[in-house]
Amino acid sequence: MHWEKIKNYEDTKSGGVGVVILDSAGAFIAGRAWKFDNVFSALQSEALAAREGVVLAVERGLTNICFESDSFQIVTAFGSSSLDRSFIGPILEDSKFLLLQITGEGFAHVRRTANEAAHCTARFALHHGTPISWFEEPPDFLIDVLFEDCNK
Repeated sequence: MHWEKIKNYEDTKSGGVGVVILDSAGAFIAGRAWKFDNVFSALQSEALAAREGVVLAVERGLTNICFESDSFQIVTAFGSSSLDRSFIGPILEDSKFLLLQITGEGFAHVRRTANEAAHCTARFALHHGTPISWFEEPPDFLIDVLFEDCNK
């Protein structure tokens, strides 16, 4: 599972979040795009994206998942067993609590180029405005990106 955030630092203080779930062969399982208002940092957007990824995995009843992100700080935070008292702590602790419902989860840091589908989904979220999810069939704007990812 990949997640990504896009931060719009201009006047809106909003962040776009994209989540893409692929199976081990790279086939699309599910995706989600969500625009959050009152986002004040890139790290906060990353934490919100991670939580949405966990929520989607729980909703779908998925197990044995590797969560991937290009945010090393978020991946490290999920690997820590200590209470996070930072400003994103409540988001991370909520996500960790939800993770108790998933059997066999892991976290991996990936380069930004390995996260392109989630990045495009996050960009879509900023322009679409309302939350949207896809199951089994990817949205049209992701088809070429997923194809490229499979052929790298």
